[in-house]
Amino acid sequence: MPDTCFGAQTFVNPHQTTLMTPRLFTLLLLLCWASTTGATTLRIEAEQYDDMRGIQLENNGSTVGYFDTGDWLKYEGIDWEAGYHSVAFRVAKANYGGFVEIRLDAPDGLLLGILTPSKTADWTVFEMQSTALAPAEGQHDLFLVARNAAGACNLDYFELRTTPLTTPNWVLRWSDDFEGEAIDESVWTKTHHGNPHNGELQFYTPRPENIVVSDGSLKLIARRETYTGQGPGMDAPATRQYTSGKIESYGKWSVRYGKIEARMKLPRGKGTWPAFWLLGDNIFDSGIGWPRCGEIDIMEHGQDFDHLGGAIHTEAYNHLQGTQITGTYAIDDYDTDFHTYGLIWDQDQLQFYVDASPYLTITKDNTGNREAEWPFDQPFWLILNHAVGGAWGGTPDDAQYPHTVEIDWVRVYEDQPLTHTQAPPEESFPAPYPNPSSGRVHLDLPGSPSDCILYLYDKNGREWLATQAHAKRATYDWSDLPSGIYLLTVYHRGRFLQSHRLVLE
Repeated sequence: MPDTCFGAQTFVNPHQTTLMTPRLFTLLLLLCWASTTGATTLRIEAEQYDDMRGIQLENNGSTVGYFDTGDWLKYEGIDWEAGYHSVAFRVAKANYGGFVEIRLDAPDGLLLGILTPSKTADWTVFEMQSTALAPAEGQHDLFLVARNAAGACNLDYFELRTTPLTTPNWVLRWSDDFEGEAIDESVWTKTHHGNPHNGELQFYTPRPENIVVSDGSLKLIARRETYTGQGPGMDAPATRQYTSGKIESYGKWSVRYGKIEARMKLPRGKGTWPAFWLLGDNIFDSGIGWPRCGEIDIMEHGQDFDHLGGAIHTEAYNHLQGTQITGTYAIDDYDTDFHTYGLIWDQDQLQFYVDASPYLTITKDNTGNREAEWPFDQPFWLILNHAVGGAWGGTPDDAQYPHTVEIDWVRVYEDQPLTHTQAPPEESFPAPYPNPSSGRVHLDLPGSPSDCILYLYDKNGREWLATQAHAKRATYDWSDLPSGIYLLTVYHRGRFLQSHRLVLE
């Protein structure tokens, strides 16, 4: 069970700034050769724009702030003949959502790439964040356009780079969409145990009163009822005043590295403590146990109704010592809508996100690489549970029970890098429906919605909307747009994916 309690710690890596004058572009192109790689880098200070809309200068004029939706920055006469393949921005950001478009010659000009800035520790804490660019030729004005957020980010400087940006090629390795009428017992085991941890109050049972698969989702239901039972590993029967559901993949299925996601709708009520988390496969080995095995809490939600959390626990970093590493994410409709809670995990870092918005990154460089600090180089098994009460759940309000956690799906992706002889796989997505539509449009996007941007253009090419996709399967309300024929276009990580004709009535 997740043992994350109070306190939070987020690691960041601010870089030092060396100011350079970006106006002499040709000279910079000649001087900015990286001696070890032969790559060309053109650095431009954000405040050295030629024109702008809406921004303000901060830090004695050395950075750009108040870069909100619809605002833009213009940098004239960029020579693209060097062959820039990526751009790195030094950004600060203390909120969630929003993205920055990289366009040529106009705020609605040719789209070269999209940066979705990750949250940093504060509006004054800057980090380097990168995105890929489509190729361009000749001389053009460069426009940076903020979309979909008040405070898309603050900017210090950015670097156009000839070095291609290596991005993961996520391939679906395993998924459970909870179709049918029962869990897949080749993957999951229903927990039957009544000696909970962390001061919790529930007895986990495998009964249909607590674990249900129906209508394409898994339901873990917490109930206020007196229950007496004796599950495996219990020395004697126990009686509890609450029951609930928990499934786990120990001994059947585990994962080491990748992208791990679950689409969930959570309850709102005192005493509920749902979680989606992982434990190291070696937990039951002699001399290991918890926390030495390692724990990754992708999502847990307790009595702080407005925040969800992610965390790790290790021998060196755990709540028993007050050294746990946690992060939180503010969200207000977790109980009325599904959201995707995810983790990107590799040999060097763990990045936690909600609906493609990262909120906590933990790196091996920051924690240390000893087993006590970083046990995350082994397989871990998956757990979905709905606890009652306890350290994070708080005192239950009995009048509000039963409570249900609903899980639409769980998915695990593997990064399979492309070789130089391979082309990126072509992805497509079904046409939006209903079509024609009165304004509420349902979309099924391919794979994860991470880094997907949706655009609506009318038949004259005018752009009416640009927004981030917020789920793989979601309904969007565009009823405020004028009736007519539109082109719905999707970009993924700055690259064109597909377009569909859409009629709004």
